[in-house]
Amino acid sequence: MQFIETASFGSRVAGKLTKRPSLGVTLQYSFSTISRLFLLPLLLSLSFMIESGLSIQLFLLTSFFLTISAFFTSLAVLIKFNYFQLLFQAIFREYQFSTVPVSIVKVIFGKKIEFDQIDLKDIPRIRTLSVKKIFFSSLAYSFLSAGFLVSFSLAILVPEYRMTMSQFTTAFQGVGIIILTMYIDPMISKSLDIELENIYWVKNIYSILIGRVLAYLFTSISFIVFYLYMY
Repeated sequence: MQFIETASFGSRVAGKLTKRPSLGVTLQYSFSTISRLFLLPLLLSLSFMIESGLSIQLFLLTSFFLTISAFFTSLAVLIKFNYFQLLFQAIFREYQFSTVPVSIVKVIFGKKIEFDQIDLKDIPRIRTLSVKKIFFSSLAYSFLSAGFLVSFSLAILVPEYRMTMSQFTTAFQGVGIIILTMYIDPMISKSLDIELENIYWVKNIYSILIGRVLAYLFTSISFIVFYLYMY
C-alpha cells in the first residue's frame, strides 16, 4: 500500500512535464484509492492477531517488519523516481485510446511502448532541499503510516478496552491528514502551477518524498526500540 502511494507521486510529475496536470492529479488519487484495497487484509490480520492473544512483543516486531518494508520499497521509488514518472507518461498516452485500467495493464504487462518521453532532469541535491518541508512531510506520514499499528498496540496493552483503543486510529491519522491537506498538498499544487522552467517544484517533490521515506525509517526504529524495551 505504501509503495503504491509513494510511486503515485510520479503521476503528478508526469502531469507537470507533459502539461497535463489535471490528469496527473486524478491518476495519483486513483492509485491512492486502489492502494486502499490492501487495508482489508491488513486490518483483518491485525484484528486476528489481537483477538488470538498475541503478545505485545511479537506485535511490535511485526510492526517493525511492516514499516521497514515500507521504508525499503519507498526508498527504491525515490532512487528510481524518473522511471516511475515515465511509467505514468506511458499510461497517459495509452489513456487516449482506452480506459485507465486497460492502460495500466497495457503499460505494465504489455510490450514496450515507443514514444517520445520527457525525463526528469535537474534532480536536486539533498543539501538544497527544504528542511522545513522534509520535517512536516515526515511528521505527516509518520502519523498516517503508523496510526493503525500504534492504536492496535494500545489495544493489546489495554485488552479490557481494546475496542476503544483501536479507535485511536482516527486520531493518529487525523493529525497526518490535517498536515497533508492544509500544508503539503496545497504547497505541491502551488509549485506545480509555476512555469516548467522553474526548478523549485522539483525540490518540493523531492522534499516530500524524502520526508515520507524518513517517516517509515523513524517509525520502524520506534517499533524496534519499544520491542527491545518490552522484551
